[in-house]
Amino acid sequence: MNDLVLNRTKHYEKRGNQYTFYQKNDISVDFIQDKISKSHQGVIRGFHGDNKTWKLITCVYGKIKFVTYNIDTSVKNEYILDSDNNYSKSIVIPPRTLNAHQCLSLSCIFLYKLSEYYTSPDDQWSVYFNDSEINPRWEQDYEPIISDRDLNAKSLKELKNDVL
Repeated sequence: MNDLVLNRTKHYEKRGNQYTFYQKNDISVDFIQDKISKSHQGVIRGFHGDNKTWKLITCVYGKIKFVTYNIDTSVKNEYILDSDNNYSKSIVIPPRTLNAHQCLSLSCIFLYKLSEYYTSPDDQWSVYFNDSEINPRWEQDYEPIISDRDLNAKSLKELKNDVL
């Protein structure tokens, strides 16, 4: 299964704007946990994923580059999510799909809903953020800030050998 993109119109008025991020009738997935991450410009998080978790993601503040890669179909998608757009783009990510994002603005707030509880990085796959097979086209204007976990992650080839 591929990613599903949900475009939501923002409703503006003098106080600001509002929009719907999630409606149960959009998809037949039971989300049980919400997570928020805040990043600074240049931070790249991922690639992460697992066998069972559905995710619904959006950028609620700032601008991010978001990349997904399905390990079964080898389909890669790249998105720009910008909270200043007149619509909100949310992405539904199926299990067995790796995802990563890069903060392009001074700071970013990333919201995601999960269908399984996140307990530890050990329960997820980690693939090197700049894996040559996935070939993400990260913005080069920023000094990348990468966690030790992501710097020491497996290659996609190693992951596929382990799980396929």
